[in-house]
Amino acid sequence: MILITNATGFIGRAVVRQLAVEQYEVRCLLQPSRREQRLPKGIPLSVVAASLNDLPALRTAMQDVMAIIHLMSEEDPEQELALLTHAQDTANLVEAAHEVGVRRFIYLSRLGANRASAYPLFRVRGEAEAAVRASDLDWTILQATVTYGPEDAFTNVLAMLSKVIPFVLPIPEGGLARFQPLWIADLVRCILMALNRDDLAGQTIPLGGPEHFTLEQLVTQVLLALRVRRRLVRVRTPLAKFMSALGDLFLFRNPVPPWWFDVLAVGSATELGSIPRYFGFEPGRFAECLDHLRGKHPWRRNLLRFVLGYR
Repeated sequence: MILITNATGFIGRAVVRQLAVEQYEVRCLLQPSRREQRLPKGIPLSVVAASLNDLPALRTAMQDVMAIIHLMSEEDPEQELALLTHAQDTANLVEAAHEVGVRRFIYLSRLGANRASAYPLFRVRGEAEAAVRASDLDWTILQATVTYGPEDAFTNVLAMLSKVIPFVLPIPEGGLARFQPLWIADLVRCILMALNRDDLAGQTIPLGGPEHFTLEQLVTQVLLALRVRRRLVRVRTPLAKFMSALGDLFLFRNPVPPWWFDVLAVGSATELGSIPRYFGFEPGRFAECLDHLRGKHPWRRNLLRFVLGYR
């Protein structure tokens, strides 16, 4: 039995689907939420509702569990609240696993995680990593770059905005930051391989795609996949943050959440050969993995549903 946290997020749903394909027994740990939590349909799985600050409930959820995959859904509207408690939630999960006797622990972190970082997204991730490393579990930390695919909150948001805004597409200044986008299927493949690799226990592994891009180059690739022409207009960071703050005030779900500016400031890239070296396969190239953007989509309606918080 595999226990997975945040299984209702973009990455979590993809992991659950692949676990089911490979015939694992799956148990999803759902936390209390004001919003509907969407799990993949047609997949046999068990569900346990428990808060990550409730140790007795966590211990109960871990009965008959052989491994834990710990995720955090950053694309969720409640992400800022989740950030506040993520490090302690991770420590609680580790403590419960130790008490119950679950040894294997896979934590999906983010490239740039550092408990000394000035940026909240990376500082919290670094604190969570420290809690995992301090344990005596057989842990593996996977530090992923920006991940894209169907239902992501990156390429799909760019597509929606480019279809709604005529002629131009404002983008925040990215400076010298580099990005190494990773196709969701390749990330899921790494997670499941790590689950079965004893030699990866006790290791922190950076994960990224096979190419480095600037933000402008990334956006250009998305526009090419959509077959639309837009003039990219760079918006200075203070103005972009102000516009994002307005989005937080008036929209249920902000297309450009504040944590994205942490990513823009730090970048999200590692060595190009990390996945071939650790996992023995070549990840997909960005331009070749954008089929979810091609064809006809109701992008304007999707944007309205997105900002109103509908799934």
